[in-house]
Amino acid sequence: MTTERGPRRQMFLALLAVALLLAAICYLLAAPPLAPQREETSLNDVPVVIEYATSASAQQLMLPYYPGAERKESFAYAVTTKDGDPVCYYGRAVLVTPDPPDKVAAAYRKQLPGGPEPEIVQGSSGERRVLAVGTDEEVRQVTITAAEAGSRIELIRATRPAPPAKPVRPRGRQEKVI
Repeated sequence: MTTERGPRRQMFLALLAVALLLAAICYLLAAPPLAPQREETSLNDVPVVIEYATSASAQQLMLPYYPGAERKESFAYAVTTKDGDPVCYYGRAVLVTPDPPDKVAAAYRKQLPGGPEPEIVQGSSGERRVLAVGTDEEVRQVTITAAEAGSRIELIRATRPAPPAKPVRPRGRQEKVI
């Protein structure tokens, strides 16, 4: 491995870990219901709103849908304060296309900022091509796997959780004991 790919790979793995952590948190906090849902709760004693949507658009994911691909499934969770300030977002879409994985990966490489090279990951389910871009605040990931008749594309966007600060409550007046 070259020294140039080492830090890039570390960043990729760190962003992947954040995305997986957010996926697990969203799954544990609110398993996907059958219909869109809005729930009010509190986080750090601050009222928040969790909105679940049964679909996530390319605009929300900030990732283009592959031309001609069919959307098989998608969903999104958005957590905001009651005032509308974002706390976190996690969205996912699965697409299928008759195009081969290499062609799909090349198309996404051209469209993603910085033109990232796809990382080839071997797993129990076969080979995957993973392209990811991110900052300290957000990760966007495209995972492409070979399917029976083409490719399966998974698009994920996750933002870093920014829990609202616990409100500061003034202390009551304290008297000194002499």
